[in-house]
Amino acid sequence: MASFNTTRVYLNTRKPKYGEPVVVYRVPVPLVKESFYFNQEAIQATVYYKHHNTCVHKESDIASIHLTNKRLILLSQSTSIAPTDMNHFDTCEMQLSDFQSLKSDSRMHKRKMRFDIETIRNETIRIDIKFKNKKDANRRESLKEYIKMATSAIAASQIRNYSQGSQQTQQENLPSYFEATQSPTAHTAAAPPAYS
Repeated sequence: MASFNTTRVYLNTRKPKYGEPVVVYRVPVPLVKESFYFNQEAIQATVYYKHHNTCVHKESDIASIHLTNKRLILLSQSTSIAPTDMNHFDTCEMQLSDFQSLKSDSRMHKRKMRFDIETIRNETIRIDIKFKNKKDANRRESLKEYIKMATSAIAASQIRNYSQGSQQTQQENLPSYFEATQSPTAHTAAAPPAYS
């Protein structure tokens, strides 16, 4: 699910170049065992969210995008304390474990890309991103590859956890060796031979 304005953030500073003021920017507070794969500032982001009869359209003119092993996060990097327009978001966060499918399209324009996401809850999320600086536009392919990598890793982890869980359930239903060899009613299958 896309959750708006709930992500915890902290302020960070960048060492200024000679003669320039200190730059203050916002960064998401990491979760436990969370690793950051990709960070990009100076983007424009628009998020469309649809679930049943609920449709939400939110945007940010100056934002940053952060991809971790758990989340995809968009943060407004404006200097104001709170967004003044109802259609602007302060933060937007999506859990990668909720993604069922992800399609990306970067053919629209050199500095733009689009992500179409379907979640396990039948939600539809579309994210349009525009890189503000021309020199950063080449990073869009990197972002696409990192998102593929992160979502593939999560899908593999979920499959592994599911198969381990079903194996554990099957093993829990099996009788112990002692039960199988001593009890004639333990199961209808023949008991394994005893070792002498």
